[in-house]
Amino acid sequence: MHVTYDPGTGGDSIAENTMHSVEKDHSVERHYIVSYLALRNTIGWVGLLMPLAVRGGGLLLEGIRTTDSISAYYYTSMRDIFVGATVLTGALLACYRTPRLLDNIVATVAGLAAIGAALFPMDPTYAAELLARYPDLGTQAHYSNHGILGYHLLFAITFAALSFYLVFFRFGAATPPDNLQALRRKAVYKVCGAVMLLSFGAIAFMGLALEGQSVFWPETCAVAAFGVAWLVNGQTFLKDAPPGAAQPSLHR
Repeated sequence: MHVTYDPGTGGDSIAENTMHSVEKDHSVERHYIVSYLALRNTIGWVGLLMPLAVRGGGLLLEGIRTTDSISAYYYTSMRDIFVGATVLTGALLACYRTPRLLDNIVATVAGLAAIGAALFPMDPTYAAELLARYPDLGTQAHYSNHGILGYHLLFAITFAALSFYLVFFRFGAATPPDNLQALRRKAVYKVCGAVMLLSFGAIAFMGLALEGQSVFWPETCAVAAFGVAWLVNGQTFLKDAPPGAAQPSLHR
């Protein structure tokens, strides 16, 4: 019995199977890319909107114009929003992964610090000051403390310092020198990091030289800059061209 083998048919079959395998790999890769971009964008949107949400809610529901800090909203009816948003940010940061081990460690510690800042509240004497300032608030349970005291500032400073380090030094660290869009994103990271650093300086100055002044707005500037940096990192803004399309380049 004579069996004939057609190399053309066999070759086409192998090529077709290989193509399907490559397409499947690309599909899986795109899925993971979309997931990681979604994680980054969620961190960004939460950071950008949380200060506005707690202030707006406090103003609308209780007539509280501005507290001494973002953390002080723990002692208002906005407690659940503040704690929930901060814990969510911390959990997502702890899940953030890149090919660089240093970034992963910094993000994980920053995430744990954010969770700590949410669960370990600031000094409860602010609750008494708040009730004295707004006597119509009454004595609802959320104006009392429900957390362990004495560690909030440590967690908050750790989170702020590591977040600045990520945004200013690590975001865009591996930017290709000929990718114009990536270079634009790197420039935004530097601006956001600078805004964060200036805001931290303003907070320190107001805390030392202007005791009793609210640092809500400098904190909001720092958190908003953090949020914008993550939105750019997640390519909500300054997005790369679609796969297969030419990327903007410095070399024409």
